[in-house]
Amino acid sequence: MKQHTIKLTESERQQLEQFTRTGTRSARAINHARILFMADTQGQARNDISIADALQTGVRTVETTRKRFQTVGLEATLQRQSRKDKGRPRKVDGRVQAHITALACSSTPNGELNWTLSMLGNAVVKLEVIESISKESVRQVLKKTCSNHA
Repeated sequence: MKQHTIKLTESERQQLEQFTRTGTRSARAINHARILFMADTQGQARNDISIADALQTGVRTVETTRKRFQTVGLEATLQRQSRKDKGRPRKVDGRVQAHITALACSSTPNGELNWTLSMLGNAVVKLEVIESISKESVRQVLKKTCSNHA
């Protein structure tokens, strides 16, 4: 565990003080600012464990906050990192929903009275609209369209 030393300039100290006392901020951002205050070597520099105890947070949070300050600076340390992958893409998009809805409104292939969720899912896969789909996903699509088939 390499401890990153924090040396705040006077302007950074003033900026952190203003940051924690004014405006509406997330608890996470305020906590990170307090970690930097407590870790500052020009003040009462504390170790990670005592900072974590004082702020009731994890030691790992203190370590990563110190490291982040050293590598990317004050502004980026106080802001939440944006995700690079932006989450997983939707599997059931509008095109798939339209196919399911159209199938549900059509007649069944083998003379059944109504479509079942399994039948709709199998039909959409057979038509190669989607690689695979669960009954629950089919049900949710039909529920969104206010269909009485679900």
